[in-house]
Amino acid sequence: FLRDVCVNFILVGRDTSSVALAWFFWLLNRHPEVEKRILGEIRKITEGRGGDEDGELVFKPEEVKRMEYLHAALSEALRFDMLADHCFAFVLRGQAVEDDVFPDGTVLKKGTKVIYAIFSMGRMESIWGKDCRDYKPERWLKDGRFMSESAYKFTAFNGGPRLCLGKDFAYYQMKFVAASILRRYHVKVMENHPVVPKLALTMYMKYGLKVTLCARDGMKVVGK
Repeated sequence: FLRDVCVNFILVGRDTSSVALAWFFWLLNRHPEVEKRILGEIRKITEGRGGDEDGELVFKPEEVKRMEYLHAALSEALRFDMLADHCFAFVLRGQAVEDDVFPDGTVLKKGTKVIYAIFSMGRMESIWGKDCRDYKPERWLKDGRFMSESAYKFTAFNGGPRLCLGKDFAYYQMKFVAASILRRYHVKVMENHPVVPKLALTMYMKYGLKVTLCARDGMKVVGK
């Protein structure tokens, strides 16, 4: 059982987290005001703290947990390019193993296939409001604190008995990596680089994401 859980974490989280971060950095490049707020949050959290033994600041778990706006910005990226069970997918399919009835009264006979388009759900005005096509991390915040949505509205990590086991770990991983990069660099997407999705189970960027890492003031460039 433990082996299967570990393999599940490794396989599910391998490409999906990196793909999610690629789209996240692309969105930040288009919305510099969001990047500015994330940097402000990071500075506030780490204010007055020095680096570790090698002089590099490594975020502590409790600091990552306090990154509320970054959490909101990542969630909005997942909604905007809606991930399925933390995989960029356009649709998900299920099949009724026995007769069933949906909450709205829809009758399902045994063997009925149910398909829902999560990519479209992330852009539906009836679900997310008139600003559904706007990248707006603030929709996830209440009094400055992150407020999650119903798993059946925000289906990035599935819901119910099939809720992604690695959801919390995935958020921690993405927040740690994103904060570590953003604190050191401004990620600038190459001008005129084509950014389009590749139609596959995991929604990769067809041509990858070509960027230039610009070291922030006071940061030492350690590589390219």
